[in-house]
Amino acid sequence: MFGRGFLLGVAVGCVLGVYVAPHLGRPTVGMGLLSGSNLRQSNIASAVPEKATWPTDDQAKVQLFGLSKWDISKHGNGSKVIVNRCIRIADTEIACELAAHLRWIDGETRIEAVFQGKGGDWKMIAAKNR
Repeated sequence: MFGRGFLLGVAVGCVLGVYVAPHLGRPTVGMGLLSGSNLRQSNIASAVPEKATWPTDDQAKVQLFGLSKWDISKHGNGSKVIVNRCIRIADTEIACELAAHLRWIDGETRIEAVFQGKGGDWKMIAAKNR
């Protein structure tokens, strides 16, 4: 199906990738001073907020029902929403992965949601079923 040349190219590419990958994070010759001072360093630790600053499970449930225009008084009692993890995407916005056990749906539903912080409270501004 594939020619020998193609398979040889894939093999050489894999070997080069394994060899080159560990060297990508190191500064190159002449860039050592520049990379330490002028280039912006990404700080992954600041992108993951502490769990205490995330929306609570109850806040996520209320916000999900409100955004989806579901009647929480009718369907909220048997439903549960759990905030699994969050990552900061802007100054006042975080994206979270939610696990929802909705009363009218069998099994667990995974939801990705974006929350915007407003005065210590969180408002869900977008949600997507995964």
